[in-house]
Amino acid sequence: METRAKILFIGAHNDECEYGTGGVAAMLNELGCETVFLNVACTRHADFDAETLRKMNKQETDAAKVLGASKIITGERSKETYFYTQQNVDIIEEQLREIKADIVFMHWQQDNHIEHVAAAKCTLDALCIADVHGYVPREVYAFEAGPNQTSVYFNPDFYVDIGSVMDRVKEGLLVFNQHHANGEGLWEEKEVAARFRGHLAHTTYAEAFKIMKYPYGYGDNELLLFKLLQGKCCWGGGGMYPYGRRYFL
Repeated sequence: METRAKILFIGAHNDECEYGTGGVAAMLNELGCETVFLNVACTRHADFDAETLRKMNKQETDAAKVLGASKIITGERSKETYFYTQQNVDIIEEQLREIKADIVFMHWQQDNHIEHVAAAKCTLDALCIADVHGYVPREVYAFEAGPNQTSVYFNPDFYVDIGSVMDRVKEGLLVFNQHHANGEGLWEEKEVAARFRGHLAHTTYAEAFKIMKYPYGYGDNELLLFKLLQGKCCWGGGGMYPYGRRYFL
């Protein structure tokens, strides 16, 4: 594409995008893409004082900035759980139509965290409804949230070599210093997860993704993400372990 590509990453909580897709986000930023992190299920406890909330908001914005992304946090949640509701679908659809991204990243629906599942369902329905209202992204991908949450259910369609930006991923995660987003813990887990995916992709560090929507039509239907990340994408599977074998297990 000749125009600057716009990429939207949708995560439930304040650290989802930095953790799950931080490497790809940083790489796309270096290529000149506009990157946006949308968090839809960030808790804002009623017992947090104004100064604590200010520090949390600054951390969340600063962490995204390290990766070159802007940050949008929707809703004014207190202590209730984020569920799959019409209202939450509508909030995401409104953002989709406002941002009009070329590529969207979202949660994978098979996940042990109930709010990740709700965010995935809301996002997928919002994407379908947005089509009725005139917006369709070129491509949609799902990312994995973490070893205790998504990875056991996640057979990647492809990997992205993120070794060149792991320093930025680490810097971004270490910005967080919150009860439910501890930077040291986030980085320790991310480093292990990225090494594991890197091992499977025959590189040092990688992030893994599922394809949720291909480019549509008979014309320009190559994957834009692969064009942008030339030489950094690797399909899942291999000679002894072909991808299609999983369909017969």
